[in-house]
Amino acid sequence: MRFNTFGLLFILSFVSQSSWAQWIQVTGKASLANGRYEVARQQAKEDALQKAVLQFGVHVKSHQRMENGILKEDKVSLSSEARVNKASVDDEFVSKGVLNLIMNVDVVEVPSCPTSQASSYKKKVAILGFSIQTPKQSSLGKIQNIERGLSGSLNQSLRHYDNLVVYESSQIALQHDTENAPSGFTAQKTLSNAAEFAKEMGAQFVVSGVVRDMSVEDESSFSNSYWTTLKRFSHSANLNRKFSLEVFVHDGFSGAIVWQKNFSITAPWHTDLQEKIGFGSAEFLSDDYGKAVSKLVGDVAGLISEQLRCQPFITRISRVVGKTLHFSSGASSGVRPGDKFALYRTSNFYDSNMLKGMELTNVKAALTVSQVHPGFASGKISIDPGRLNIQEDDVLIAW
Repeated sequence: MRFNTFGLLFILSFVSQSSWAQWIQVTGKASLANGRYEVARQQAKEDALQKAVLQFGVHVKSHQRMENGILKEDKVSLSSEARVNKASVDDEFVSKGVLNLIMNVDVVEVPSCPTSQASSYKKKVAILGFSIQTPKQSSLGKIQNIERGLSGSLNQSLRHYDNLVVYESSQIALQHDTENAPSGFTAQKTLSNAAEFAKEMGAQFVVSGVVRDMSVEDESSFSNSYWTTLKRFSHSANLNRKFSLEVFVHDGFSGAIVWQKNFSITAPWHTDLQEKIGFGSAEFLSDDYGKAVSKLVGDVAGLISEQLRCQPFITRISRVVGKTLHFSSGASSGVRPGDKFALYRTSNFYDSNMLKGMELTNVKAALTVSQVHPGFASGKISIDPGRLNIQEDDVLIAW
């Protein structure tokens, strides 16, 4: 089975659905041929709910069976694992003997991989520095250090989750073209340098982002005039300040976007106008605005953890010695002796627009782990790697 970049992205994106709720409008239909309106209405309701669940909760599942290191069975199937939280009827009408029931449905997706092999391993995540779309907005409170401070704060929040191994490289900013992020052509004719950074850091995923907005709702409320000062003292000034953050998670092998989402809060900024408190300081975190931003970062970390928990576990082959393959994940990622991984060969290709991508080829062989160290491990395959053309930077995958 062969995957190009888009095939890999298809798998990653569908597996990555989260367990948050989302309102969906759907139309259920049922025939009124039997003349029983209430029966038809119930059937139309069931049809609408089924459509909502399928629309929101589609997953790709992979089943593989190995015998003596040879892949005998490899199946990919679609399924839905979501539940309805709330539902309300928006409209209903009859057209040509068919009852149409328009419903608003709140669907919550149920995590689909609690027993999958991939969910038992910790994925390596690299957190890069964030960018500011409008840098002058950071002058209030002198929080220009937010590019690295935000990365550090997210790093600390992600370390509370047991399914990730987190690395921080806040000195590296992935998103230079903030207007068009996360897209941006590179000298290598790719849409992102995420894969390059991931390889350097040994990470499977790369997290970056752009602070879109830190403006205040009413600039006049932050002047130094007598009347404005009086309004602030009497709590009648509008001190609300916005914080809008867009987060991107790139697959570290293909460079493709796995997940992105925009987060926004508005909270009052009470700190004195002349204070230079910086991002993440005690003064910042004691302000209502800082508290709201800190909570938002915690929410972001939780969603990233959920997104990556059900992703396939992928690790690079670092060295080939006879039938022994060394790879760049070890005990810190949950790898144990006796574990088995599917072996995939990687190759570069260029699409019709001459953009560089990555292709995976399943060689239908399994590696059995024999030696495990904290940061790396090794294992053997029953077939001579030379026959399969296995080389460094090929990958092992657990689904």
